[in-house]
Amino acid sequence: MGIFDKLFNREDREVSSRDLKVALRGVERERRKKQLDLRKLTNKRNETLSRLKAARKDNNREEVDFLFEDLQQVKLDQAYLRRESKILNLEAIGLKRYVRGLERLERTSTKGRIRELMQKVQISGLDEKLNGEAVDEEAYIDALNATLEDLQAEMEDVDLNEDRDPDKEALLAELDEIIAAEEGGDVEVAHEREALLQERLDREISGEAERA
Repeated sequence: MGIFDKLFNREDREVSSRDLKVALRGVERERRKKQLDLRKLTNKRNETLSRLKAARKDNNREEVDFLFEDLQQVKLDQAYLRRESKILNLEAIGLKRYVRGLERLERTSTKGRIRELMQKVQISGLDEKLNGEAVDEEAYIDALNATLEDLQAEMEDVDLNEDRDPDKEALLAELDEIIAAEEGGDVEVAHEREALLQERLDREISGEAERA
């Protein structure tokens, strides 16, 4: 059962803004953990990339193959964590809006409005849009907006980033260019190209998380 089903699909009592604030704190705490794990994986990826470059420079094919596979696993782990972090971020967006909406209803004490909102959320399919095979971000935002339409809640735009994945030959060719620059004495150029490569890998991981 997803977080919105747990909070809004209940018969014993109406959900309160306090319930949502408690849930929001839990989501934000979990999101911070995911971000910490992502930073650790980024450090591991950069270290693996450095070792891969050294192995390529030494023409150590066995080590190159091993480290390349290790790098691919790190990228997959990063993509998974980015997907989880994205889901938590979208859950937090929804919870923050529902907190504001419920606080407004609690202040006005409009009879039946809270239960009406709960029923809208129950049939909205918010959890399914986040936890399906693909994160349907646009459908989630639309559904969230629809449940809060009567409360005139404002929605935030969410950027979508998509990049394609490089293959092994492209990565190794780039490393060859970096090694050649180093051996040719162009250390500054080599460092610049390596920094650009790391930035490109970051963009590729963002793209994989979007497609996951």
